[in-house]
Amino acid sequence: MKRKSKTPYAHQAWRTVRQEVLERDNYQCQIRGPKCKGKATEADHIIPWAAGGAMYDLGNLQAACKSCNVARANTTKHKEGWRRSKARIILVSGPPGAGKTTYAYEHAGERDLVVDYDAISKALHPGTDYQSAQGHEVTMAARNAVLREIRRGEVKAETIYICSTNPNATQIFPYHEIALVDPGRDEVMKRVEDRHPDVRQAAERWYAKQAKQAREW
Repeated sequence: MKRKSKTPYAHQAWRTVRQEVLERDNYQCQIRGPKCKGKATEADHIIPWAAGGAMYDLGNLQAACKSCNVARANTTKHKEGWRRSKARIILVSGPPGAGKTTYAYEHAGERDLVVDYDAISKALHPGTDYQSAQGHEVTMAARNAVLREIRRGEVKAETIYICSTNPNATQIFPYHEIALVDPGRDEVMKRVEDRHPDVRQAAERWYAKQAKQAREW
């Protein structure tokens, strides 16, 4: 008994749609990457099927040469691997001094991972001013390396907590859910009053962003 292929790319419905896309785009690659061959032989999903994009919607498809199609698939894999990972990602968002790190460690288990700027800084620069320009650069390099592995879906953990003070965190980091930690502006500003000027400024920016978003809503 012949087994049916589990991939939709092997079905006649896909071959039909693929041909429609190629004819619509006159067999010309629409991606035009650095190694583009010009002549299109593939149909590329603009929003990847694995990321929730429509499989057969002509509006979500574009003609592509094999070189551009493969290159784009590899890029998507590096950016969207977290969607296929078994790890649950929680973005712990809030201003500096809100208690994000405390929240993450109180909820994290033995098989979980916490990505926290201050914790990484202190580990890399024990007994020194880890908020110096040089210390910040090293810390960000280490943090970003971990975040790239998370995005690729290559981190083995049950739950990953990403702590961030960036007011645009939801547009930057991968996440399945958000934990907002904010005890209130007055309390936060009191906590950061005697800390580094950059910390106080970051808190002000965070609340300014929240106020702007509230006005736009």
